[in-house]
Amino acid sequence: MPDLKGQNPMCLDQEWVDWFDAYMNQDTPDVNRLGIGYMLQGGSPESNTDPYAERPTPDNEWMETVPPHLMIILPNREMYEGLPTDPDNGGPWVMWPDTPYAHIMVPTTGQQQ
Repeated sequence: MPDLKGQNPMCLDQEWVDWFDAYMNQDTPDVNRLGIGYMLQGGSPESNTDPYAERPTPDNEWMETVPPHLMIILPNREMYEGLPTDPDNGGPWVMWPDTPYAHIMVPTTGQQQ
């Protein structure tokens, strides 16, 4: 399916489909098991901290480039504790960490197209 901005395709398991439904309706996702999705062409620019930001602000950690990545959601929010939240750390990080939409971003090899 195309992403929300219609530019970057993604593949999602059912847990992610349910998560996106909650996100689109600004509702709290009910994550019951590990969910996996991927965007192997990367993603459009967006905030690392505010799931509904439409443009950069001084405090929303705007990412101009979102690399190709796997996305992992976990059934227990405590499982995110202690994981990195910096997208420039050279490895996986938790995106939107202080929101109900927290998930792990795992960069993959390859170039964004």
